[in-house]
Amino acid sequence: MGRIKVVVIGESGGTPLAGGATSCYMVEAEGYAVLLDIGSGALSLLQKIRPFDSIDDIIISHFHSDHVADAGVAIYSRLIAMQLGRHVHPLLFHAMEKRELEIAPYSSAVIIDEGIPEKIGPFSISYIRTRHPVPCLAMKLSYGGKSVVYTADGAFSEKIAEFSSSSDILIAECSFYPGTGSQEAGHMDVYDVVKLAAAASPGKLIVSHLPVYGNRNEILDYIKGRWNGEVLLAHPFLELEV
Repeated sequence: MGRIKVVVIGESGGTPLAGGATSCYMVEAEGYAVLLDIGSGALSLLQKIRPFDSIDDIIISHFHSDHVADAGVAIYSRLIAMQLGRHVHPLLFHAMEKRELEIAPYSSAVIIDEGIPEKIGPFSISYIRTRHPVPCLAMKLSYGGKSVVYTADGAFSEKIAEFSSSSDILIAECSFYPGTGSQEAGHMDVYDVVKLAAAASPGKLIVSHLPVYGNRNEILDYIKGRWNGEVLLAHPFLELEV
């Protein structure tokens, strides 16, 4: 069977670090790549490893700027490509609302939501809503008997733990250091990530949507001290394959 490759493009929550980007992940199988979110700085970093003309599908988990900020410039990229006569397809956004994502002939959008499965390229995709201040979707991409789950933003729940169960790669948000988060914020802190990992037992855990202050290695050390599985801190161009 084929394999799934996951590449972190942007890993910061809220605002990018200097030279970095906020939430964006590339998932690829059979040469077909899908972007999960396209936050601030993501388009610039992505082009260091792959021509943006080769990306056709972008899934938007929700409309907070750190997950969707580069959508507009991505559409402009298609406009320029078409003006220059390059052979490109219109970008296809997958989101809960079309908003300003659909600008013909450069882009179009399809509506996604919990309970509506999708097929994108070789991937079968399912969605569930998370506990977040605005509507937000976690997503599971499956291919060849393997699965990748991206929690997007949201507080811990048994629902997200069940959805993430036995995933081969779990990209989990971790917005707060120990003792600094709350369920009311609609995000997970490091305690919640340990709880999620213990309940879901993923093959590999990528901790992302990280704070842009403090020492992020404290997050990694805390999780490693309380969960025995394979865990990595997200950073630009971190690549995993299953």
